[in-house]
Amino acid sequence: MKIKIEFFAILREILGMSSMEVECEGTTIEDILNLLLERFGSVLENVIFEGGRLKDMVKILLNGKDIRGLNGLNTELKDGDCISIFPPVAGG
Repeated sequence: MKIKIEFFAILREILGMSSMEVECEGTTIEDILNLLLERFGSVLENVIFEGGRLKDMVKILLNGKDIRGLNGLNTELKDGDCISIFPPVAGG
C-alpha cells in the first residue's frame, strides 16, 4: 500500500522536503515513524521524540484527524492514507 507523509514547519527545512510517499504493507503510525527514523536518524528523532516517546507538542494527523483521538501510535493505516507531522513550534 502507498502512504503519503507530509512534513510541516521546521521539519520541511531539516528534511529538505515537504512530503514523501512510502510503500509498505499492513502497518501502523508507529511503524511509519520507525521507518522515517531509519531513513533520517537523529535529525528527525531530536525534533519529534524525547526520552523515547513522542513529544507532547508534536501533532500527527491521519487524514486530518489527530491520532491521539484515534488509537495513538497503534492506529492502523490503509492504502492512500495521508499522515501529517507537525513539530513543536516556538515563537511569539
